[in-house]
Amino acid sequence: MCELVRGGEDARFILIGDYVDRGPDSKQVVDFLIRRQSDRGRNFICLRGNHEEMLVRAANKERSDRDLMNWWGNGGEQTLESYGVDDPSELPTEHLSWMQHLPLTHIDRHRLFAHAGIRPGVPLALQSEGDLLWIREPFLSSTDDHGVLVVHGHTPTPSRQPDLRPNRLNLDTGACFGGPLCAAAFSRGLRAPMMFATDSGEIVRL
Repeated sequence: MCELVRGGEDARFILIGDYVDRGPDSKQVVDFLIRRQSDRGRNFICLRGNHEEMLVRAANKERSDRDLMNWWGNGGEQTLESYGVDDPSELPTEHLSWMQHLPLTHIDRHRLFAHAGIRPGVPLALQSEGDLLWIREPFLSSTDDHGVLVVHGHTPTPSRQPDLRPNRLNLDTGACFGGPLCAAAFSRGLRAPMMFATDSGEIVRL
């Protein structure tokens, strides 16, 4: 999908998290992303989502029962099946380390990419890890100009279509619940996206 939209042009790929849980192929997805990062270097950026955060906590030897059950109740059982193990601590060390060290944000001239969003009114450099991974409100209803377009996921859109607003773009179209997997294409010189594409091959030009 993204390669089709790129059309041979140089591009930077930025993924906004939640690569594991609630699906049958978590291990294959992580294997794929690690390989792509190795091949493309700085042009393939994977951000951490709250599901990677929950998994890392559940895999820690000092985890609490709450850490384990919180992850388990949010799709963790499917991840264990994908890896063929009985406990998250048995996942490959390479995969757990990769998830643990994923960055929380990527920022360029016009946009800030984060998994869940930001806390309105807080400077971008001072955003908390918890908000970047978990926030819904007051971010989703905020009409504040954040200085950049915030590109995020985490909260599935009711329409199963991208939600583009003046201050943010939500790309979570509910893929884990049967919706499409969606991507946005940006020009380096423009704040808003040029087009959207889905895993069905649909391309919407703006």
